[in-house]
Amino acid sequence: MMPPSSHPLAPIVSAAGLAGAVLTLLGDTSPYTGLLTLVFLLTAPALTVWPLLPRLSPPARVVASGAVTIVVNVAVAQAMLSLGLWSIRGGVAVVLAICLLAAPLGVVVSRRPGRAASHEASEEDWMYEG
Repeated sequence: MMPPSSHPLAPIVSAAGLAGAVLTLLGDTSPYTGLLTLVFLLTAPALTVWPLLPRLSPPARVVASGAVTIVVNVAVAQAMLSLGLWSIRGGVAVVLAICLLAAPLGVVVSRRPGRAASHEASEEDWMYEG
């Protein structure tokens, strides 16, 4: 399985999601804004956290990225509802801010040479010791 950055649909989905976020933040009411915003809310946190998990297998990364997406969206909604500040624009803005703050961490993790390869074998060795 290829990582999202090398999958041919990843840039298209990312662009569609970002377009939805921008349209929502601008207050556009076209029929596609809601769908594109949903694409943003479902993919942005997952694509942001994907590079932070280089030591996991691709299926495990999918599950972890999906879990992070749910946690980020639910936490933002719960916090905004608890504070009486809920709005779709505000929610999209906060999720976008979280993703923008976490994105540089992915660059730092992906540039650390040899980290995943050096620990991969030693972590699995303990599972097979008798």
